Amino acid sequence: MLAACAVLALASVAVAQERAAGVGDAHAAGVFGVEIGMDVPTALQSVFVNAQRKPGQERPDAKKNEGKENKDVRVLYKLSEGNLQIVFAEGRWVKEIFFEYAKPLATDDLKLLDSTATFANTGGETRRDDRYAVGFTGDDKKEKFWWRDERTVSGYRVRVGFVSGKLTKGGLASKEVTRKIVTVMPEDADKFAQAMAAKPSA
Repeated sequence: MLAACAVLALASVAVAQERAAGVGDAHAAGVFGVEIGMDVPTALQSVFVNAQRKPGQERPDAKKNEGKENKDVRVLYKLSEGNLQIVFAEGRWVKEIFFEYAKPLATDDLKLLDSTATFANTGGETRRDDRYAVGFTGDDKKEKFWWRDERTVSGYRVRVGFVSGKLTKGGLASKEVTRKIVTVMPEDADKFAQAMAAKPSA
């Protein structure tokens, strides 16, 4: 499937002449134009165009099968902006996007809250984006995690999250975002599968 789609992308090289959007808005529910629910050809073309890949770079840099019965496909792009991983459910639809920034983003630039406490949002020029809850990636509290959940028109929810640097390193780790994650909420996996199954065949 992915090999065939690479051929389609090659035939669409002219599309790369369009205005490339780059990584895109950090707060968007996607990266390089790739969004949850996209089919393989659309996702590959989005990366090819927006990451300004060159002819001959239509395919991802690596891929592997995983998940139940190894039906899911994870692809990796090694880009100057960072490493992009996309997981296709059953090799067909985007269900997870992971982006590791080559250069960490400052939480101040993203207007992320230090905590979910209401007093942390002072308003005015220093107002923070209070759409996000704040916690940690695990019980060991080694990484800070900011996330918000969005319900799609198909009924399943998508989580957009940011992960800090390792807090054990001290310094600016808690003030830097090293990774972005966009994924279908695990509890909504069945709703996502039903929504994808209802899509018309290409």
